[in-house]
Amino acid sequence: MGASVGVGGLIVGTSMLVVLALAVNAIDLRMETSLETIESASEPLPSFTIDNADLALGAILNLQIDDGGTGYVDGTLSATGGGGSGFSGTFTVDTNGTIIDAVITNRGDYSSDPTIVIDSPQPTGVNASISITGRITVVYANITNTGPVVVPVDEVWLFLDGNNAENLANIGPIVDSENIYPSDTVGIQWRNIPSNVYETIAMSTNGFNTARAVV
Repeated sequence: MGASVGVGGLIVGTSMLVVLALAVNAIDLRMETSLETIESASEPLPSFTIDNADLALGAILNLQIDDGGTGYVDGTLSATGGGGSGFSGTFTVDTNGTIIDAVITNRGDYSSDPTIVIDSPQPTGVNASISITGRITVVYANITNTGPVVVPVDEVWLFLDGNNAENLANIGPIVDSENIYPSDTVGIQWRNIPSNVYETIAMSTNGFNTARAVV
């Protein structure tokens, strides 16, 4: 009889220890969850503005030097015709005054191929000719980090009309750093997109979302 009571007491005691261990474990889990919630709530969310968003359906893609000519000095380029406006560029020459490089500084927006013009004065320059190699659709935008959070570039996603999702790290030109710091403004030239008319551009990063009309 005494042995039975002893075994029964041992079983009850063991059960109580198991229940106590489970209760302690449950309390630990609740405390851990509560601490994580408090920590998460204390972390500020990122904040951005899309400062502008401009659409160019016929932006000039690249320039081609058909003839470098001779006698030129480093100068600027413009464009005429093509049913549009906005193009600008620069060029550099070698020691003979031959144009060896042409750079687009503004792609403009044209309905057909314009004529590239070597701007004056170039009193001794002759025979140079530069043409374009195609036109593309580009969305130009600037985004500014208005919050206190440093945001990695590869954690920012952009959308056109709710589609065409693209990571900012894949859109040129990208920022010099892998991060966007508070007060930084990042310029975007989104080129690898279908040739469509878009109405909105949106961005999303780490729980923050914003959008702006494309004009």
